[in-house]
Amino acid sequence: MATNVYSKDENQWSIFVSNISYDTNEQELHSFFEKACGHVKVARIIYDNHTRRNRGFGFIEFDDLSAYEMALTLNGNSLNGRKLKIRHNKSKPTPLPDSSTKSTTFTVAPEPANVNLTNARKTHVVHCKKSNYDVYIGRPSIWGNPFKIGRDGDKSERLQKYREWIMTQPELLERAKRELRGRTIACWCKPEACHGDILAEIIDTN
Repeated sequence: MATNVYSKDENQWSIFVSNISYDTNEQELHSFFEKACGHVKVARIIYDNHTRRNRGFGFIEFDDLSAYEMALTLNGNSLNGRKLKIRHNKSKPTPLPDSSTKSTTFTVAPEPANVNLTNARKTHVVHCKKSNYDVYIGRPSIWGNPFKIGRDGDKSERLQKYREWIMTQPELLERAKRELRGRTIACWCKPEACHGDILAEIIDTN
């Protein structure tokens, strides 16, 4: 039986599903897991921003531990002619302040006279279709993650490669500090962890 990596208080048991047929939609994915496991809270397939074609992977979140554990045993089962690859979703959103809330009230401590108060405002990362935002950072913008799932490893490996890569791009980081710091930036990954969390973390702390 799978090991519970989340506490019951978090009430989040999420799996990462890849090798999804390009003809499969979210309703079909939801129905597949609901029929096999039950307790599906969210079924989400990631789509390309421009072609609107699904990118072959997605996430399923359950509200019950036993359903989550059952889902992990379905690795290799077929849906629409493709054998699904199923594993625990290791990537969770980086705990940036208030990144998951729609509205936020900030309490800012008094700043020294020589500190610009605007720097106290944190960069927020949101889903580009679910929230208002200032700057889109997904592909094909200059802020997009150049590493792709599959070709460059799984999602966690891709994020690690992005972190290492962006730190070797001083000019891009300087531009990010000027254009993105303190603003609301958006991509397709949220509420899952994404390169936007890494970018926001770096520009807010350097």
